[in-house]
Order: sequence, then structure tokens, then C-alpha cells
Amino acid sequence: AQRGSADGEHTFIATTLAQQCLETLRNIPFASLMSGGVTNTALITGMPGCAVSVSSTLPSGSRSVIVTEPFTNLRQISVTVSWSTGGTDTTNVVLQTRRSNV
Repeated sequence: AQRGSADGEHTFIATTLAQQCLETLRNIPFASLMSGGVTNTALITGMPGCAVSVSSTLPSGSRSVIVTEPFTNLRQISVTVSWSTGGTDTTNVVLQTRRSNV
């Protein structure tokens, strides 16, 4: 029962951290959302909604941001928060949104 409780708490924390970062990224200028399909650490460094340390909040926690451009003037933003659930097992929460420049 304690494992399920910890898993639920970690999922809640990860979802909250991903949502805060995603909301921050939704509100920055479109031109600042550089596409490239790679983890964009420089994009989130120092941003208020993305500044909370995931590694101090979740066991072996990490966060990544990927920005892609599926169509001209459209950016897809994916925020992934990952953490260890024991041993070599890892769990992820992935939230996505799209931004248009129209």
C-alpha cells in the first residue's frame, strides 16, 4: 500500500512540475521557441515555471523540453518529467501543447 501511495504522490508532483513548465513556455514569445527536436536545456534555465529542481523533488528526477515544428508557424512543446521507481525502473509524465504564430 505504501508503494502505491508513493507512486501516486510522485505522479502528482511530476505532473505539477511539468504543467508549471509547460504553462511558462506557452507564454513566452513564439520566436523564442526554437525548434530542433532536441532537449532544450537552455530554453528552460532560469524560467520561473521551469526553475524548480526536479532532482531534489523526485528520486533521481529529471526534466526535458523538446520543441518541434510539425508545420510552418506551429511549434509542438513536450515537457517530460522522469523519476526512478526503484532499481532500474523509470516512470515518465509527458505533457504536450502546440503554439501557433498565426
